[in-house]
Amino acid sequence: MKVIERKGAFDSVIKSYEDVDVKFKNFAKHVRVLPAPFFEEPHLIFTLKAMHEPGTKFFPNGGFEVYLEGGGTYNYDLDQVIVHPQVLGIKNFGKLVANKVVSQPTKKYVATGGPRGRKPLDPIEKAKREAEALERKQRSGGKRGRPKATK
Repeated sequence: MKVIERKGAFDSVIKSYEDVDVKFKNFAKHVRVLPAPFFEEPHLIFTLKAMHEPGTKFFPNGGFEVYLEGGGTYNYDLDQVIVHPQVLGIKNFGKLVANKVVSQPTKKYVATGGPRGRKPLDPIEKAKREAEALERKQRSGGKRGRPKATK
């Protein structure tokens, strides 16, 4: 699915959808929809008022009547409205930018090594660190806690 721009009446530009999957065309009354002109603003809440088949009086080519949450009714052609992806359970729809999904870079997993893909320590370095830790343990044998205040 992608948003395209086509020419309308009086050389105007109309945004519409192209190559839409069937699951985005399951319309029911009062379902949340996403008009193509508001594709970059998916947080706006539009609901479907009515769907008109081609050949009706005010919609000779067919179309949709859509409510905006704060008030207002908008009319769109049949190829300008889809069911909102959040209704279908697609949660990362807000990350769509310029008709492409923005993917996060994934961390490469190194099969050998320690946790989180770290490379294993050199045996000499490992022995040196263990010796330092043992030495620190043996040195600490003093009094514990805060010293008493003197009068």
